[in-house]
Amino acid sequence: MFNSKKKFSDLMAKCSILFSLCNSPFIYAETVSVWGEYHPPLNGMPGDSNPGFMIEIASSILKKNGHTINYILGPRARGVQMVRSGEIDCVVNAKIKDHSFLAFPDEPWGYHAATLFALPTSKFQYQDIAQLKETKLGAIADMRYDNGQLDDYLKRKNQNISFSYGSKAMYSQVKKLVSGRTDLLVSCPLLMRGQLESMNFPVETVKIVGEVKPFVGMYFACGNKKKITRNMIEAINVAIPVMRKNGELKSILDKYGQIDWVDIHNSLTLNQ
Repeated sequence: MFNSKKKFSDLMAKCSILFSLCNSPFIYAETVSVWGEYHPPLNGMPGDSNPGFMIEIASSILKKNGHTINYILGPRARGVQMVRSGEIDCVVNAKIKDHSFLAFPDEPWGYHAATLFALPTSKFQYQDIAQLKETKLGAIADMRYDNGQLDDYLKRKNQNISFSYGSKAMYSQVKKLVSGRTDLLVSCPLLMRGQLESMNFPVETVKIVGEVKPFVGMYFACGNKKKITRNMIEAINVAIPVMRKNGELKSILDKYGQIDWVDIHNSLTLNQ
């Protein structure tokens, strides 16, 4: 009698596993390759305990579906082309306007906005590019901020622009601003929150004094050539609301000093 109950229990457990697999957008365990240019806190170094919140979210979703992630670091333009050709499965920090040939989930995983930051005591309030000539502006070298007037201005490399280079460029820019060596710093709220968190600085250390370019969604996007990448997008759309409801999404974002993008997303959607 005991053996019969155990056999029945084992059979039900196997059926439960099979049912879960049949209802998953993935059937066979696979490794999904994800490409990203170094942009913490979105994505950092592969193998690091803090690889970036986009990588952790993707890894969690893949793991729940029985898969693993192979995160590769490299130039974004190259990665996007490799995803397009099918050599790589997915890419982080993609934009619908620039990469419309990729498959996108319902929601971005954050928003970029070319934003000017200053110390709380600053009286500066941004109105136009011409004002920047009268200030000491901090920026990361070779970074594209707005694909417009601001980028054109930075390319002139005027003496009043203070550039930083390398993997600690954002760290250097925050130090320059806090120490008074620059008047303004151009970045985006998402990156600024992450940098302040990593430096153990409160968010009140700086304030926003202007927005050069409005919010643009930054997506985890995949190619259209493979079934697994199309399934990945489906899995994301199912998983994100669940992760938001059970607190897992907040837990990951808190780790990087970030806030849920949902309020910005809903606001922009309503205004479309």
